[in-house]
Amino acid sequence: MANTTKTLKVGDSAPDFELPTKNQKPIRLSDYVGTHNVLLLFYPLAWTPV
Repeated sequence: MANTTKTLKVGDSAPDFELPTKNQKPIRLSDYVGTHNVLLLFYPLAWTPV
């Protein structure tokens, strides 16, 4: 399977994705479209050992 990467620009919608919660329940970004605001934060190396 080929790995394709799309670069987003300011104003682009985030692609839908699924991740597990801390209780291992899957959650999708699309579950919140039109019902809640979603803020995505990225902390590089925040949870990696030094």
